[in-house]
Formats: sequence, structure tokens, C-alpha cells
Amino acid sequence: MQHDPSFQQILSQIAEDKGVSLEKVQEEAARYWEELQTQHDPTWELVAVEIVEYLLGRGYDKTIDVEYSELRELTRLMRRHPVAFVMTHKTYIDMLVLGIVLARHGLPLPHIFAGINMDFMGLSQIGRKVGAIFIRRNIGDNEVYKATLRQFIASKLLEKGSFMWALEGTRSRTGKLVWPKMGILKYIREAEVASGIEVKYVPVSIVYDLIPDVAEMMEEGRGTVKTPESLLWFIQYLRDLGQDFGRIAIRFGEAVDVSDPIMATLPDEEEETAPATASNISRFAFEIMHRINRITPVTTGSLICVSLLSKFANSRPGIESDTVHLMSLIENHQPDALVDRGKPIGDSVQHALKLMTRAGLFLQQGQGLNARHVISTEQYLAANYYANMAAHHFYHRAFIELASTSVMNTPVEKRKLSFWVTIMALRDLFKFEFFYSAKSVFTDEIERDLTFMYPDWERSLFAEEPAILPLLASQEVLVAPVVLYNYVEAYRVVAHGLQQWDVNEPFTEEAFLNFCMALGEEMRWLGRIRRIEAVSKPFLQNGIRLAANRKLIPGTGANRKAIAAFAAELDQIAAHINTLQEITLQKPVPRKAKVPVEKAIIPGSRTEAIVAEIMADAEGPQIGLLRLGSHVDTGLLR
Repeated sequence: MQHDPSFQQILSQIAEDKGVSLEKVQEEAARYWEELQTQHDPTWELVAVEIVEYLLGRGYDKTIDVEYSELRELTRLMRRHPVAFVMTHKTYIDMLVLGIVLARHGLPLPHIFAGINMDFMGLSQIGRKVGAIFIRRNIGDNEVYKATLRQFIASKLLEKGSFMWALEGTRSRTGKLVWPKMGILKYIREAEVASGIEVKYVPVSIVYDLIPDVAEMMEEGRGTVKTPESLLWFIQYLRDLGQDFGRIAIRFGEAVDVSDPIMATLPDEEEETAPATASNISRFAFEIMHRINRITPVTTGSLICVSLLSKFANSRPGIESDTVHLMSLIENHQPDALVDRGKPIGDSVQHALKLMTRAGLFLQQGQGLNARHVISTEQYLAANYYANMAAHHFYHRAFIELASTSVMNTPVEKRKLSFWVTIMALRDLFKFEFFYSAKSVFTDEIERDLTFMYPDWERSLFAEEPAILPLLASQEVLVAPVVLYNYVEAYRVVAHGLQQWDVNEPFTEEAFLNFCMALGEEMRWLGRIRRIEAVSKPFLQNGIRLAANRKLIPGTGANRKAIAAFAAELDQIAAHINTLQEITLQKPVPRKAKVPVEKAIIPGSRTEAIVAEIMADAEGPQIGLLRLGSHVDTGLLR
């Protein structure tokens, strides 16, 4: 493949463009090719699988929650096509988890795209024996490296190799999916076209009860310099895995074909003029992210964090009631998304409370009927991270809560129009935070959640004199203060930063981000913002991205009036969220259990057909647990 005529022609063109000799470019490409080299050594793969199982078993339950029907479909797919596993990225062990699940099902291990920062002594040697491809992160305009990487990927496709990597490009610092990085996806698509071999793109989502990286990532978000990866760092990371982090769950989506209709939308383009198929790489990436959200499982601990962030403190009966309500909403969106489906709600909540209390996230105040659970003061960012792992299920409802609040004093004849205008304005405001369906589908999704919240919403919201406040107060839990307030306050910091920025100073995103970090600390100290997340780089960065999209950045035609209007818009939304928060805080903390009997078991296919599941054979419909160290398929790894 290094001597392929088409590749040599590309190198010749690069040499001509750079004004250097072809031999010099070829030598450079050869160095890069050697740097990318990897193999699948069956002996090393067996050893690596055993080592990884041991390491994961030290920190996590020895069972990984999987859906066997997805694995059976994946088996059929991998027999016919190379597969590109496009993953979420929460922690350094994500790809190890996927590798273990595939290996124990008798499926071949894919090539792993890893950052060159992980290419250190020990991991480098082992990684290259089990298919790891260490790639440079910042290749800028290095056309020789780009061409070599593209050609190298094509060579692996010709060998029928599969790949796995995180489309986000880095670990999520917020708990939810973040902006996709197109690089590797683009290179695989180009290699696919060049080789003529069809690749199937499979969305993969992995969630954890607890994640060892969260504390470190929260500190980085607040400005701490990231610890460079090294052998000593890696050894310490493995030692930290000796704590109890709970369970792991993994889900595989249906393969995404480049010719599939696109349901997702890009935040910075008009839907009417966007391409209709995935030929546009950005649209394709957002479609994959959208589908990853649809399959992402939800842990009970994540929902408890939503409850406590909403109410500050709650009793166990209150937490159970809130969790059941949120679980019902999620099951209404995506059947079998709940990791604890089929378990008694009391057992699930008790297990999650104990796990997160031992980890220092929660504190218990009082005993018996007077006991209340609160988030530890130092752990608000971490709790917000875990709550955000389920945020994609709640942003529609959060929009409804805000829109309902905004139209409370609107005349009946204008209320419906005002409500939908507000919904679409919120959709635009948070377009860099969530991955939306097309507008026509999005409005159907809003109506679905409206029906869940207010079964008679057409009449109660739009056909009668305002009774909206009691409707909101009747909800078990209001999610807008949890799901949206951190972004609103981060955006407010950005808006005030733009108002205070000296227009005579050169504007760079890095300089402005640091300015906003300092300003946010000041605003929080003065009581102008409440949430610590607002003074965190991951939240501020999307606020800057939104400001740039609205042309509010100095040098893009921004004017003080437009910036002031942006700040006023955010202040108004913050006021509506504060109204919702007051509704929540006025409710008493329940001391007695009030979970209905019919909801005492967590919803899902296990609840509805537990007898059928027990009786089903290996070919029947089932959702199960893949135990570390157990083979589902006795076939070889390759």
C-alpha cells in the first residue's frame, strides 16, 4: 500500500506544492507509516483480554449489562463488513470495555484509534500487538501525515479490519455527548471510497455507575492543568481502579448507512438548505451522535443526582418517587434504556445511594424517618456530571417547563403561539448543547412529553384561563433548573464578558475564555450567578461558540445593542428558571413512601415479560448480563 500508484501520485503532488523533492516527502511518509504500524497478535490478544478483565473486575461488577439481541445482529454484520464502532467517551477504559464484550462474544477485536499521548513505554508495546493505532492529535496542515493516515486506514480495510474510536475526540467533561470531531470519521469515509470496501458505522454507548476520571476532569474544567499521560500515571490510574465503581452497561445501535435519511440537524445551518443524505460528513457525524443518544442507557444513580440537584435535599421516599417519575418518562422515550429494568425500585435506589455515599458524592443528614440525603458541597460538579448522563432524555421537558412559565400571563388567545415560539427559541439557544431531530420530528417529541406531563394539555394550557402554576406544582420533579441552568449561567458570564471586553484588545478564544473564568468567579462571589458549573471551561466554551454563531464576537460585526439583547434574553430565562426552582423548594420533603404499587418495579421488557425471559432459549428475546471472564461464544478471537 505504501507503493500504491495513487498514493505515490498524491505524495508527488504534495512535493510539488511544497517545493521539495519527492524523495523527501516519501521519507517523511515512511516515518509516519512506521509510527502508525500495528498488528493483531492472537497470543497477545488473549493475554490482553485476561489482564483487562482482571483490572475491570477490581473496580466494577464482574457483569456487564448487554442486550444479546444487539450482539447477535452485530455478529452477523461483522461477518459481512468491516465495522466502525463510533463510541461515547467517558473514561480511559471505554475501549477496553468494548473490546472485552466483543472478545467474550467471539468477535474480532477492532483496531483502536488512540491519541499519541498514550504512546508511552509499556502501553505502546502492548497496544501495537493488539491493534492500537496511535495518531497525532494536532496535524494542522501536515498534508503528508493526512495522506499517510488515509492510506494506512485503507490498507486495514483491505484486510477486512474494523475500527473503534470516540467521535467526541476527548473524554466528555460535562457527562453528556459533546461536539463531534470529524477527523477520523472523514479519513475512514475517504479510505472507504478509495478502497471500494463498504464500512458499516455502529453507534456504541457505554455508561457507568461511577467513573474514576470524574474528579480529575472537574478540576481540569476549573482550570487545573491536565496531568500528562505516562507510565507512572498509568500505574496510578490502575491502582485507583481498586475502588468500588458499581456497574457498566453497553448498548449497540443499528448500523448507520451513508445513504440513510438524516434525522439529526446541524446547529449552524438552515435545515431547509441542508443536504438530505449523509454525504456531508458533518451531517453524518451529527446523525451518529443523535443515534448514540437514542441508545444510551440510564443509571439509577444519574436520576438520583437529578432529584437532589433539583431539591438540594430529599428523603429516600422522595428520591424513590422522583426516580420512578423520571424512569417513566425515559421508558416513554426509549424502552429498555434503564440499566436496572426489572428490579424493585427500593432496592435500586438503596444500592445507588450507598454506592454514591461511599464515593463521597452524597451525605446523609439525620436517621430514620427524618433522614435526608444531600450532595456533598465539594461534589456539585461531579453530581452535575452524572445527572448530565441522562440529560438527553430531559431537555424536551425542560423546554416545556420554561415555555409554560413564560406564557403564564399571556392572554389565552395568544398563548399557544407564544408557547411554540418560546419552544423554538429555546431550541435555538441550546443548539450547541443537545443533538436535535429535524424540526418536524422535534415538535412531535415535544407533544409526546406534553402528553406525559399534562394529558389534557390542549385544554389546560391553551384553552382556559391561566392555571399553569398549579400544573407545574403538580409535577413530581421539575428538571429545567437541573438540565438548563448551568448553561444559562455560563452563557450569562459570556454575555457579561462580551460587554466588558475592551474592543481595542486583540480577541482570541483562549484569552476570552480565561477572562470569563475570572469574571465568572467574581460574578459568583457577588451573587450574580449561583452555579459553580458556570465557572467551568466546558460550559463556557459552548457559550462562546453560541456568541460566535450569533456574530457577537468582536471583529464579527458585533454591536453593543445586540450583546445587551443577548444578556437580557438570558436574564429573563434565568428568572423563569428561578420561578421553577421556587415551586420545587416550596414543596415539603416526603417522609413516607408514596410509590404506587404498579410502579414498584423499574419498567422495561424484564418487568413486562420476566417469565418469558427466564424460559427463552439463547435464540429468544432477552436482555442479559455478560459476565467478565465468561464466553458467550466459544469461538476464537479472530
